[in-house]
Amino acid sequence: MSTVPNLTPVEPAAEAAPARRPELDDAPPLLGSWRNIYILVLGTFVLFVAVFWALTEAYA
Repeated sequence: MSTVPNLTPVEPAAEAAPARRPELDDAPPLLGSWRNIYILVLGTFVLFVAVFWALTEAYA
């Protein structure tokens, strides 16, 4: 009788894999692609920074 533990990895059953969700691969409903949404968010951020900088300079 051996006292060495059995450390062989156990393969998960094929049934345990999560189901494929093709709706996650769809394009977003607004602007057509995630790249365009990221550009919109980044552009909005830059616009806010410019507006707040201008307000700070105007009232400083």
